[in-house]
Amino acid sequence: MAVLREYDIRPVKRRGQNFLVDGNLARAIAQDTLLLGNRVLELGAGGGALTVHLLEGGARVVAVEVDRKLCALLEGEFGQRSDFTLIEGDLARLDWQDAVDRAGSLPVVAGNLPYVLTSKVLFTLADLRQVTGGAVFMVQKEVAERLVASPGGRDYGILAAVLGSVFDIRILRTVPAAVFWPRPEVESAVVSLLPGDVWSDAEFHHFISVVKTLFGQRRKKLLTQMRAHYGLDADAAAELAAVSGVDPQSRPEQIEPAGLRRLAANLPRKDGP
Repeated sequence: MAVLREYDIRPVKRRGQNFLVDGNLARAIAQDTLLLGNRVLELGAGGGALTVHLLEGGARVVAVEVDRKLCALLEGEFGQRSDFTLIEGDLARLDWQDAVDRAGSLPVVAGNLPYVLTSKVLFTLADLRQVTGGAVFMVQKEVAERLVASPGGRDYGILAAVLGSVFDIRILRTVPAAVFWPRPEVESAVVSLLPGDVWSDAEFHHFISVVKTLFGQRRKKLLTQMRAHYGLDADAAAELAAVSGVDPQSRPEQIEPAGLRRLAANLPRKDGP
């Protein structure tokens, strides 16, 4: 809080700014991040609550921030350090590959994600899965629960199916609203995402297409959807499901990410082989 007052920083409501003001929690999140690596791409660095602990822990930090007053704060506090680089930019329009390149080999991506951009950042991270070393994010608790949701549950959907197919996702800690200024109306959680199996870009993009297609009618059985969307007759659809190790009578919301990956690998691509 003191450094925010020093730079005359007030939260900007339209940007959904909620500043983390609990130093112990910021230190713990920094430690969670440093367990994955010491090159960090920090998203939405804000008032530097996490930044300072990352730097103290030995990290090289490339921080992204869009607010000019906050950029001035970050430059004032850390700009003279050789292990700190600031990118003044909007996460909605960020050149992600450039940011990753500037952070170094396999950087860990970290930060308190703004709610309106959470899904965009998460799916971007999935696209960057082979050039990053994982992530530690603060997100709304409901988003964290959707990320780790199990098949068959209400919260299991595209987010869990896609992100769960390329990352090992864990909720590290829940975060009360009281540690932020201003206090949000919801609780948050810290999640870690560790890269899993290597996918080719072609396989991954086809997989996402299949998941979005199937979850567009998540209550309809696979057999029905394979016939409607992929031109398979009943026998061919049943055989393909069996080869993929999934029940053709099940619904998409009942299939774990690994099963969806096997199914997608066997389904024809709509844009050709």
